[in-house]
Amino acid sequence: MTPLLRPFAPRAGAALPPGGRRLALPAVLLLACTLLAPAQARIEALPQPAIQPSQGGGDFTPPAVQPTAPLIEPSGSSSVPRIQPSGQPQAEPLRLPQPEDEATLAQLRRLRATALAPARKGSAAEKAAARSAWVLGLLYLHGERVPLDRTQARYWFERARTLGEPHASAGLAWCEIDGCVGPPQPAAARPWIAQLRAVDAPLALLLEWWAQERLAPLPPSAAAPRAPDAPPQENGHAALLQRAAQAGSAQALNELGLRQIAAARLPDALAQFRAAAPRSPAAASNARLLASRMEQTISAQPAPHTADEWLAQARRYHRGDGVPSNYTEAIRLYQIAAASGSRPAKRMLELIYSRPAPDGTIDVAWMRQLSTMELSPEGSVLTLQPPPTPQLFVRDPTPLYALIPQEWRSGRPVGPR
Repeated sequence: MTPLLRPFAPRAGAALPPGGRRLALPAVLLLACTLLAPAQARIEALPQPAIQPSQGGGDFTPPAVQPTAPLIEPSGSSSVPRIQPSGQPQAEPLRLPQPEDEATLAQLRRLRATALAPARKGSAAEKAAARSAWVLGLLYLHGERVPLDRTQARYWFERARTLGEPHASAGLAWCEIDGCVGPPQPAAARPWIAQLRAVDAPLALLLEWWAQERLAPLPPSAAAPRAPDAPPQENGHAALLQRAAQAGSAQALNELGLRQIAAARLPDALAQFRAAAPRSPAAASNARLLASRMEQTISAQPAPHTADEWLAQARRYHRGDGVPSNYTEAIRLYQIAAASGSRPAKRMLELIYSRPAPDGTIDVAWMRQLSTMELSPEGSVLTLQPPPTPQLFVRDPTPLYALIPQEWRSGRPVGPR
């Protein structure tokens, strides 16, 4: 206790006089008020914010809040710009390529109208509708004159079958083998192939061969070892292909020609291609290519040439221009050309040997890069030329390609499938 309160505190063990308790409490309260009066005066003396009247009347307006210090902002613009796509937005949805000339568009409209026209069972109009639906299926299957659309092809093949087109089963069989709608199911093509045998036996045999190829590309007999000089054993696949070729299938003849090339029997392959050429664009292309390569083959003991001719032959083998690329033969010919006085050949040999492989042999990647270089007569590098696009032996797009009427073919070059 403070000294001021000490007179009012009784000593230990002392008893308050009668009425002392009633007198002590008011005295304590009076003393507390006396001590707190200066503190209250100091609080009241502090400056108070003035209350401003509101503009609209007697409503109370709170005092203005003191502004806080601004936050530190990073340098540069604080707003992130939205990324806008480049170019102009597409006004119309993308469209598949359409025939350019109005005449073709008119022919397609007439063909479609004929295929969809109602006709009496067995009438000439029904046969025309069936034929038109079949042609439309072929066009959509191969992308001839119309965008490639195998779903549409399947639809028109089914309509042609409903209308009685004899070859419609061939289109449905190929759609099962190759997968026009969904994954391929070669086994599901067999009922359609069975229906086709009475209409087109060669095509039925070829489609059966294709179905077996898709189901089992490597027959068990292909893996069996045999003597090098023994004739190849005929398996079920080869027998079907031979039967289709003997029955007159141009695509089967072309396929046999491709197999003859793989076996390095070029004269036999050329005979197969030429036999199929009138009815297969792919076979005709293969016949021209093989004949050209056979004519351009350089004999093992070439006759003497000038330095420029030796250099040209070396470039052909280096670049694979008309002949298969053969870097060993190219280097040999470069050496003969250099010995004959060709400065570009000598410069090319210097470049070839300037960057050998780690094991000291010729670097194939460097040889491929050098094949794009063109040298001047003095031996300096002029330009980089792209290597020629190799010509390939090809197949028709499908076994049904030859059935497209000639007037509907676009004349595009046939490419590998």
